[in-house]
Amino acid sequence: MIKSIQVMLTFDLRSEWHLGSGREGGAYADNLVQKSPDGLPIINGKTIKGLLRHAFNESNKYQWLPDADADTIEHLFGREGTDLMASGALKCDSATLSLAEQHYFKENPSAIDHLYRVRHATAIDPLTGTAQDGSLRAMEVVIPMAMQSRLTLTTDNPKILIQFSKWLDLSLPLLCALGGKRRRGLGEVIVTATCQENY
Repeated sequence: MIKSIQVMLTFDLRSEWHLGSGREGGAYADNLVQKSPDGLPIINGKTIKGLLRHAFNESNKYQWLPDADADTIEHLFGREGTDLMASGALKCDSATLSLAEQHYFKENPSAIDHLYRVRHATAIDPLTGTAQDGSLRAMEVVIPMAMQSRLTLTTDNPKILIQFSKWLDLSLPLLCALGGKRRRGLGEVIVTATCQENY
């Protein structure tokens, strides 16, 4: 019998962070972050699924996940292809601000600008100690905040249904940063999970 589990992930972002949208902002910034149609920051569901997949693969490599193997990871996160099971049994919604926060920014759109900053960087010529020509870059970042995403696991595999919450708790500590410039201190995050319901 096919059953589902829903889990709420909370991303407690402790530093400024940058998840690139692939778009440029002209004179404002060279790299813009992912945003909702309302202009609020989001963490795309595909990004979350990729981060979780990497964490699960690392946990499995360390043999932290009881009764799991490479086939289990593929069942959860999918594989290349276009068939029904290629996308995997796990669906990840994009992470957003709370409904109360979204309502506040809808009522106060001028406050949205305060969620973002622009950070500049340039390459230094090691011989002269001066900035290299044409190397100045501006990157949009998001301030620290908490965001939430709903995960839905739908499967007929009883082992996975029983073990998934435990596997998730064992893997999440490996997810400690996200986005670009992580080695420069951006994107520090603590991710926690709360099981919502089974149905």
